Amino acid sequence: MTFAALLFTVLTGFSIASISIIVSRIAKDRISFFQFFTMSNLIAAVAAWFLFPNWTFVPEVVWGKVLIITGSVGIVNTTLQAAVVCSLKWGHNGLSVAIRNTSSMISMLFALIVLHEKISLINFCGVILVILSLGVVAVFSRKDSISPDLKKWIPAVVCSLLLSGLYQILMTSTVILPKNTLKAGVLIPCLMGSSCICNLIASQIERKIRHDEQKCFHFEKKVWQVLFFWVGAALLQYSLMIKDLALMKEAGMASLTWPMLIGLNVTIFSVFCRLKWKEKYPPSTIIGLAGCVTGIIMMIVGRK
Repeated sequence: MTFAALLFTVLTGFSIASISIIVSRIAKDRISFFQFFTMSNLIAAVAAWFLFPNWTFVPEVVWGKVLIITGSVGIVNTTLQAAVVCSLKWGHNGLSVAIRNTSSMISMLFALIVLHEKISLINFCGVILVILSLGVVAVFSRKDSISPDLKKWIPAVVCSLLLSGLYQILMTSTVILPKNTLKAGVLIPCLMGSSCICNLIASQIERKIRHDEQKCFHFEKKVWQVLFFWVGAALLQYSLMIKDLALMKEAGMASLTWPMLIGLNVTIFSVFCRLKWKEKYPPSTIIGLAGCVTGIIMMIVGRK
């Protein structure tokens, strides 16, 4: 693994963790996720069209492929959001998170089969260690306050697993786009625009289901502040992620990108919660986080 690929993976992990922190704040304030993400993605899309396109290469963009990938990401990401909320609402919180985190195996298999990558036994053991460690963190750190409704929970958690894996595959597939299409810098604006449209549709469906007659997109001042933080973090995350995936593919390690990113995200987020919010963790969580770090190191040093 090259130093540049490792650096961008770590930076991307930090950016994803920052998004997790912001989303946890939204959840505590009981804000409609779909309305929040409609507005935040709209602002991000407008900003992205000013920041990222290289207009020299825009005429060479293969728009069909770009729109298929970005449109699919918007649909999958929005549906995934709903599935995650339902899985946490109807069942075991810890198991829901643990099962969803195994989705990195799906994207790893995609890279091994489609991109024809090979990984060493140490790499593979590192991936398994990260997934098992995340399971320990999730299952033993989260207490369920309600009895699970298995008839609803099982379909929801399976959907969240498959959709999470599909999202990772779609993002990984950006590396096989023509070089001039990537140089044009239109992926991020299209991703944000697609997510905005899909969240807008979802927000209106949510309002009808709940018979919500309150004014749409009416946020308090503090929510707007969080929203603009999210916009900056999301633009940074996608710009780092796309570059990271390209570098990891060049290094022949795209298959390990998502296991590393998910492990970094959970580890960084957990450390932040401990230092900033003074959350107390049982020994099992500390062991799980140590396992995550060890697994990531095994993926880095175990290059075939």
